[in-house]
Amino acid sequence: MDATARADAIVADRLRAAADREPVPGKAHGATAVEIAASISAGSVFADRFIGEVASAVRGTALALEAARPHPTDLWAAAAAAHPDPSVWFEQAVLLGHPVHPLARSRGELTDEEIRTYAPEHGARFDLGLYYREDLREPAVWLSTCGRTGQLPVHPWQAARHGLTGPVRVFAGAAPLMSLRTVSVGDLQIKTAVDLQLTSAVRHVSAASVRNGPMLTRLLKDPAAAHGIAILPERAAIAEGPDGEPQPHLAAIVRPAPHLIGHPRAVPLAALAETCPSDGRPIAVAFTGDDPEAWWEAFVPVALAPLRLFAATGVALEAHGQNTLASFTGDLPTGLVYRDFGGVRVPPGGFPGIVGDLPEPDREARLRKLLAALFPTTLTAIVEVFAAWSDTDPGKWWAAVAAAVRDLGLEPWIADAVLRDPWPIKATTAMRLAQNSTEDIWVRVGNPLAAA
Repeated sequence: MDATARADAIVADRLRAAADREPVPGKAHGATAVEIAASISAGSVFADRFIGEVASAVRGTALALEAARPHPTDLWAAAAAAHPDPSVWFEQAVLLGHPVHPLARSRGELTDEEIRTYAPEHGARFDLGLYYREDLREPAVWLSTCGRTGQLPVHPWQAARHGLTGPVRVFAGAAPLMSLRTVSVGDLQIKTAVDLQLTSAVRHVSAASVRNGPMLTRLLKDPAAAHGIAILPERAAIAEGPDGEPQPHLAAIVRPAPHLIGHPRAVPLAALAETCPSDGRPIAVAFTGDDPEAWWEAFVPVALAPLRLFAATGVALEAHGQNTLASFTGDLPTGLVYRDFGGVRVPPGGFPGIVGDLPEPDREARLRKLLAALFPTTLTAIVEVFAAWSDTDPGKWWAAVAAAVRDLGLEPWIADAVLRDPWPIKATTAMRLAQNSTEDIWVRVGNPLAAA
């Protein structure tokens, strides 16, 4: 089967799964992804748009499959050689993106050549320019400890789109991370703004994100560390329009790379589930040696750190496979690294000054955000590849998760949500066909811990 046919089958399967669990307008009929997209969107005013997005996702998935290369034997050595930021190799090893989103490899307006130039699954490297902006709203310490710089990192595609020329300086060898618009320049990881819809939304940097991230950095650092999570601290800046209004399409967030804060072996959780294109071995399995069960026993408490943080503080991290990295000592996971505060939900009373939709008074809504990110997508993907590789029952691996959750002594309402009730998951396909495509729609899926 060629790459296009394989890509079509992958996207078609995701659409069928979405139609089975989500409130979409129609039933899933047809052989190809585009035919299924047409059938499940029938009657929606956004059907034509959605069909085009699915076609784009098939194209991007095919390009990703064509770019696939066998994994090296020594992953740590490969990561050290690939880029000054050793997390880059693992970020770029993820070929197919979000494990359940049908539009995981849709790339908006990018041409095939631009996808190869800028997308992480193609091992991209490019120059990232910093442009002087007199209207830049920047904190006292932004890109320099010596005061105001007026310099804004702008993704090269975005710079060309908005006519920015003559960068003040350039970061050479910038490497896109899993999210495409976030790039590593070695010691720094820079989240840029692009006028591109990637999966569900156009990826700008909002004024609320510019405000909230640095504040949450300070407020969450110590509580998170107490539960085994290192927060990547943020600095942020945004340009202003002629009337002083923020311009989310010209903004950026800067974080240190994990190795700069003491985590030289940091692997996104999504990458742990990535299988080698040549032999199917998952990246996680490459670290398990002769005792995968012992490795899993070490990994599970590390992965449950966001749940411990929630139980202690009420703070819900959006701990999905892109935002959350496992930090290794040798080949064993010993802690988590967390980045990106846009999906975090916090109790309003304890976080004055945080704006937008991050303050959430409903404790169950906060827990839902955490559960959806961590359990039915991220952990499920890792369990599935472990079980497939070892030809074992997934229940074997879920049993260790259930035991570790029970050991936490959670409040009954939290324990029931994790161990007994169906798990929440975002209805990402239904959201694309809704009037407000970025407003969360939730559905429930089976909870494998209920039988563990």
